Amino acid sequence: MSRPRVLLLNPPGDKLYIRDYYCSKVSKTYYLPQPVDLLIQSSFFSEDKYELKVIDSIASKWNAQQTIVHVQAFKPDVVIGLMGAVSLPEDEEFYVRLHEQIPEAHVFLSGDALLEAHDLLLEKYTWLTGIVTNFFNGGVEAWMRKEASITGLVYKSEHGIVHAEQERNSVVELETPKQALFPKKPYRMPFSNAEPIATVLTNYACPYPCTFCIMSTLPYMTRSAESIIEELKYLKANGYKYIYFSDQTFFMNKSITRQVLNWMIESDYGMNWMCFSRVDVLGPEELRLMKNAGCNLIMFGVEWAEDKYLKQYKKNYTLDQIRTTFKLSKEMGIKRLGTFLIGVPGQSASSIWNTVEFAKELNADYASFNVAVPRSNTAFRDEAIDLGIIDESVRVMDQSGDEITMGTGLVSREELERLKKKAYRSFYFRPQYVIKRLFSIRSKQEFINHVREGAQLLK
Repeated sequence: MSRPRVLLLNPPGDKLYIRDYYCSKVSKTYYLPQPVDLLIQSSFFSEDKYELKVIDSIASKWNAQQTIVHVQAFKPDVVIGLMGAVSLPEDEEFYVRLHEQIPEAHVFLSGDALLEAHDLLLEKYTWLTGIVTNFFNGGVEAWMRKEASITGLVYKSEHGIVHAEQERNSVVELETPKQALFPKKPYRMPFSNAEPIATVLTNYACPYPCTFCIMSTLPYMTRSAESIIEELKYLKANGYKYIYFSDQTFFMNKSITRQVLNWMIESDYGMNWMCFSRVDVLGPEELRLMKNAGCNLIMFGVEWAEDKYLKQYKKNYTLDQIRTTFKLSKEMGIKRLGTFLIGVPGQSASSIWNTVEFAKELNADYASFNVAVPRSNTAFRDEAIDLGIIDESVRVMDQSGDEITMGTGLVSREELERLKKKAYRSFYFRPQYVIKRLFSIRSKQEFINHVREGAQLLK
């Protein structure tokens, strides 16, 4: 008896789309991480029971016709795909076309274009079998086995639409994701000092209540230390040279993270890595442990230069805490990237520029200036609708700000675009900053990445 064929699919697109983790965007500086939704989903399908294939059309640079040819050749029984708010019209057109070619396949989708109105979307997309509401659950695999207990899935059945609840606050024993199914060469991150890189997710969602972020609405879950360590062993044995921990808040679970980092130190793991975290999560002890375990860069969500916005949007830390953690990280020899959010309702041009100046004051190694996006299923979106800045029909949006969704009420979309470009020029083209970056290069790969970033920044 043949094994059921399961296809993990990142569809094609006209731009360098990143659709994963409920946050779709156009890549700003030519970076492209592995699609983590699909990576985690691969862990639920054992290769002795399923024939599993990955098609990442963005990484492979395949257009719609090329993608469909490859899909048809595989003849999948089930497709688990991505759909992004940034690429929604293209994605809708592609999946309709795909269904016409393989009408017998069941299609399940994950992505930020599917966060709300699940019943309406399943009625609208007649070709869609279900929506993955939590890719940290093996809902599709359980559906294929006709399990009575299914989690993290909304799907059509003969009795109507079924809402399978998501697991909450649990420690998950994931099997090692099947990295070998994903191509090695196309994936890249701007701050890695070696390639190939691997994306690793140690926890899911985030327990902090930031109102502009979808992550606070999802159930926080974490993998066990043993599960993470097994994956790290696999990556080193298979020739990966750099790790991107794509957790929303690295070191959220202190006990599990300490076990993993201590293992990396004691085993002389010898691989550099980067992560996201918060300034109120990492103190001297955590930073020292991270540095000793190979961390060379931390991305911090700074967002604003004013305490009132940090309080209003429930970041729940202060400017002084930001300054302290940035200083400590530098003293530990860890590079720091600050992400900054401009264009929130009521924000003035002078407030936006205060944020740019704050990035310079922090002496951040890198800065990312993102334009606020009214993401589905967030209180921030409700605020923008209530203020009349957008209407409820807005569904296509880009987290990177490649196309700006809304103004602030005081600053137009066109002015926000101008301010964003000015912010990048003001931060990155300072002579002292350029000299510092040049002298910080320690490897050939870093030099190549700097050339790529610079070219994209100028572009």
